[in-house]
Amino acid sequence: MEWYDRFLKKEKWIKKSTEIEGNLYDRLKEISENELDASINKIVDACINDLELGEKIVIYKKETNEINVARSVIIRESMYKKLEEMREKYGISISKLINIAIRNGLEKYDKNK
Repeated sequence: MEWYDRFLKKEKWIKKSTEIEGNLYDRLKEISENELDASINKIVDACINDLELGEKIVIYKKETNEINVARSVIIRESMYKKLEEMREKYGISISKLINIAIRNGLEKYDKNK
């Protein structure tokens, strides 16, 4: 891999207010501060980029004591369009799709690190 392949092409970023499960956000913060050279926004964006929903969609049960906290995230315009298309196709809110993407991304990260 060449050095310039490690970077994404310039693209407009969109600020989106969404609710993120507290435990997911805490894990993103921990990874951003201690493990990867990436902001929380860039990790969320990467998780959305990696999100693929097939014919079987797994909606995770919310933990009893878990609260969703409103957060502002900044994601690439193309990722927002991807979320919009998935929302239309599956009838799942963008906030729920973002939480699914983060959960799937964190599961893959923890499994492969």
